[in-house]
Amino acid sequence: MANKQGKSIDKTYLSLDKAEERGLIHRDYIAHCLRWSHVTMYLRQKSRWKSANILDIGPGKELPLAKTLYVNRTPPKSYTAVDVSKLEMPAMFDKASWQPTKLYPSTDVCDLSASELDNAPNIITCFEVLEHVEPEHSVRMLKKMYNLLDGGDPNAVVFISTPNWDPHVGAAGNHVNEMRHTALGVAIEKIGFNIEARYGTFASQRDIKPFMTEEELDIMNRLKEYYDSNYISTLFAPLFPEQSRNCIWRLSRQEQKRKYPEYMSEVDEPWTSSEHWKDLNG
Repeated sequence: MANKQGKSIDKTYLSLDKAEERGLIHRDYIAHCLRWSHVTMYLRQKSRWKSANILDIGPGKELPLAKTLYVNRTPPKSYTAVDVSKLEMPAMFDKASWQPTKLYPSTDVCDLSASELDNAPNIITCFEVLEHVEPEHSVRMLKKMYNLLDGGDPNAVVFISTPNWDPHVGAAGNHVNEMRHTALGVAIEKIGFNIEARYGTFASQRDIKPFMTEEELDIMNRLKEYYDSNYISTLFAPLFPEQSRNCIWRLSRQEQKRKYPEYMSEVDEPWTSSEHWKDLNG
């Protein structure tokens, strides 16, 4: 099923460089920055960045994660980017002491073989990509991530983020395939991943308020005296991954501790916003 723009693979992306021109930054852009800072924080812990071999899937031509890691003095051991759209080395790396290792423009990660990578990735990132392809394609991408992740490194992880589809709200016009939170969880575990952690990246206040304690509601109301709704939506979202509009998942190949139903048939239908939603079951 094509999206509202008539595309079955949508190549649009958010540009933070353009967002800065507006001054008032929407929650989508705030959430993007926080995803990159979350990975940076994770890599700083135990000095993981020193041995990190990163495969960044669908980063967009501005390579924002690579820029974030470099300017925050956490350059990984290697960084490889692959995107179905164009990729160019940002000018800031022209005379830099570190730069991305390899770029694969106009390339579907599903067509990338392990032998083409200089190092087996122990960190894979795939932010805001899965909703831009059909369910069958998203499953293939998740399987490819599982197979490419360094099986010899017990600490190797995958970070993905994608919207939590709410059929009452609908999918974004440029999204091909938004998935129910539980349906994606079932698909992830069916592939073999262990879900290490989940965090909401932004949320609608009306969706999370019913799940908040009196103390949390009081803190929210006090913060609203200063912050606008774009910031409030990102501040509390990590506490409510299932109720948030968008979620980041940290996955590994460690022994699985199941968090979701074993069978997709136990999930409310349809499982995704696509007409081909049944393909999410593989």
